Amino acid sequence: MKVGKARFCLSPKKEFYLIGYRSKNREYPAKGIHDDIYCNSLLFEWNGKNVFLFSADFIEFEAEMAEDVKTLLQNKYGIERDLVLLSATHNHSSVVSYHRSWYTGKFDQEYYDFLIKTIIDSYKVCQENMVEATVKYGKETILGYYGNRNHPGQPADNEVIVVKFYDENNKSFAGIVNWAVHSTVISPDNDLLTSELAGEVSKKLFTEFGFYPAMIVGAAGDCSNRNERQGNDFKELERVSTALAERIGNIETNFNIELGNIKYQSIYHTIHHNMEKVHEAAKVSLQEAKVKYEIETNCEKKRMLGLVIDDCLKNLNSNRFHLDVKFQVINIGKLQLFVFPGELGSKFGMELKKACSTLGLVLGYTNGYYQYFMPEEEYGLSFETINSRIPKGEPEKIISKLIQASYYLNTYE
Repeated sequence: MKVGKARFCLSPKKEFYLIGYRSKNREYPAKGIHDDIYCNSLLFEWNGKNVFLFSADFIEFEAEMAEDVKTLLQNKYGIERDLVLLSATHNHSSVVSYHRSWYTGKFDQEYYDFLIKTIIDSYKVCQENMVEATVKYGKETILGYYGNRNHPGQPADNEVIVVKFYDENNKSFAGIVNWAVHSTVISPDNDLLTSELAGEVSKKLFTEFGFYPAMIVGAAGDCSNRNERQGNDFKELERVSTALAERIGNIETNFNIELGNIKYQSIYHTIHHNMEKVHEAAKVSLQEAKVKYEIETNCEKKRMLGLVIDDCLKNLNSNRFHLDVKFQVINIGKLQLFVFPGELGSKFGMELKKACSTLGLVLGYTNGYYQYFMPEEEYGLSFETINSRIPKGEPEKIISKLIQASYYLNTYE
């Protein structure tokens, strides 16, 4: 197996706006750059077949853009479209310029063109520096810095998996950190660009690893540091990222895994309904949220209630919902990737990894973004499920399809 890597800065060179949180300050230009945002790319090659992973300090990728990139790379380099993966660290203090449909309307064609060129250049650089590689991994459950944000004091998927790629001299030169946590330490009031938690941990791990790992966020729909953080400023980001980098940097990668034959299964799931049940729930939620909003004094809680109200009104004005979700399971030898364009509940991430007979990594926020997909027992209990257009029980059907594909790929050649 050959592996190549690339890293580019994605910070804008001119005036820009931030993305995330739906806070008022996102309607005005950012005041500057606190620290640069980056992309980290990996290219895997086996017998002429490639898998390309492009990870960026963004909040998400639009499915339409991902499809455009797949076509460009297929036409230029011959890679199969379903083996191109654009993955976001879900950074809520990132740039909006590349995003065509974000509600603030601050799309910048010049930045979009720059990003497309950077993705193409990343592929080219990966291809040029490819070397024969072996892989080792390790994993550890890390508590105390993030957990289940809807159930304070309870863990979510706190397992961190470190995958390192080694050259012929047994020196590690690239890698992946697969974890499940929202990259949301910094306050919604922030007006400076930052790589946030995932980006800062990657930068700090350079000292320990000798390279910048791609930070791949898994099933983090209900996992953040909301209940564990001691503030929401850059001082707190420094504290948490330093501590997590130290813990992750000490994870021993003692387990070998064989890289090899690339095969995959693309899966589709259609959700279509008339919103009747969603309307019923939205009416109740709207009344409750309005009452709470009037008496709430905590700014963050008031902001969250405002989002609930907005979502209720949006749902009440919609009479039909249709969604075709495309997702994948990809095998790179004994390394298996669960690829999903949205936010899975942490329970699902743990189920997928447990069901995988090899080493399974969950890639959320990849090749698109289609809301929260939460366990049925969570419905009605949290922001992620109140007013959700995804009917109760549909996420379980998706997880079942992923597990079936995992079994098939690991059982049959």
